[in-house]
Amino acid sequence: MNRRTLLTRIVQGFTVTGLAFTIYPFIRSFLPTSNSELSMEIDISGLMPGDSKTVSWQGRHLYVVRRSLNSDNSSFKADDLKDPQSSSSRQPGFAKNPWRSRKPDLFIVYKNCTHLGCEVRLEVNEEGLGFECPCHRSEFDQSGRVRKESIASFNLEVPDYQYLSRKIIKLVKG
Repeated sequence: MNRRTLLTRIVQGFTVTGLAFTIYPFIRSFLPTSNSELSMEIDISGLMPGDSKTVSWQGRHLYVVRRSLNSDNSSFKADDLKDPQSSSSRQPGFAKNPWRSRKPDLFIVYKNCTHLGCEVRLEVNEEGLGFECPCHRSEFDQSGRVRKESIASFNLEVPDYQYLSRKIIKLVKG
């Protein structure tokens, strides 16, 4: 075997290997996903009123917030909100209520602002609990509804989930 043939085969080997690594994600997208990728269980037993936790699921972060039962569902008046009824928001059917969750005391929401996708921060101020986007200062109430003066156009996105027990919630791809 001469040197030219050897170098040609080495280059061909690298080309086939690189092509395989390039094509793999596309082939993987056509294969069915496992159930572990479509759902995730969250233990909420340790959350006391006012506590929150961050969970990572399917490449996005979520807030799980335990609200106090005696608090109002909004730190803003309905006139101050762009979409107080959440009619144009991305959310499951169960979230079409004033607190935008299955139960008033627990709120689960994606952390991404609906303007440019920056991750919002959970804020406690004189108006109460809420969310604020650090990029353009969009403000959201404790139910993730956007304030009229904010740059963001839509309320924060609520994921689909269900209660498995009083202490376990299951996020499902919806």
